[in-house]
Amino acid sequence: MTDSADPTPRPLTHKGEARRLRLLDAATQSLLEHGYAQTSIQRIVQQAGGSAATAYQLFGNKEGLLAAVLQHELDKMQAAVFPAALPDQPVGPALHDLAVRLLTYAVQPQAVALHRLLVAECHRMPQLAASLQQAVDKQVHEPLEQCLRQACDRGELKIDDLRQAALTLGHLINGAAFQARLDGGHAGPAPASLLATCRYGVDMLLRAYAA
Repeated sequence: MTDSADPTPRPLTHKGEARRLRLLDAATQSLLEHGYAQTSIQRIVQQAGGSAATAYQLFGNKEGLLAAVLQHELDKMQAAVFPAALPDQPVGPALHDLAVRLLTYAVQPQAVALHRLLVAECHRMPQLAASLQQAVDKQVHEPLEQCLRQACDRGELKIDDLRQAALTLGHLINGAAFQARLDGGHAGPAPASLLATCRYGVDMLLRAYAA
């Protein structure tokens, strides 16, 4: 059996991971500049260096590469939005801080452009849509749920359905970002009007679930 058929591929070396990140950066740039249809593995390899064989080994095909690009973006989002100590803070400041971080990231021009690309392509790729929904659930809704759970454990909140409360908060922030996505996004801080909407929504949740 060849290595490519191994269902548990070996971890990448440091050089292999650096090569993968170069390919992801080149793929992101090409997707945003040229769109999915006009992006090819060959174009990405020409820009990033290396070989097409390596790109196919890492990502499988162009759809796999798109999924990897969007997963890479979610990884960056999680690192920027959810600091490790956040769930240990008092719930009011923690949720307000988290909402600002998540909204600010969601309205950045690159995040907006990738969101538009996802909306445009996922209707043709049900498997991609399902896998990315799972990734959003794991990297956005689960950390929100953990933050709420720890607040309940400390006696700050009383929530009968932590899962639904986390989804509600996530959807509220995503909804606040909708207008910014129509406008093309905002570099730097999120607009004051969107931040006010997030503050109001978080305050409503805190009042509704106050212990």
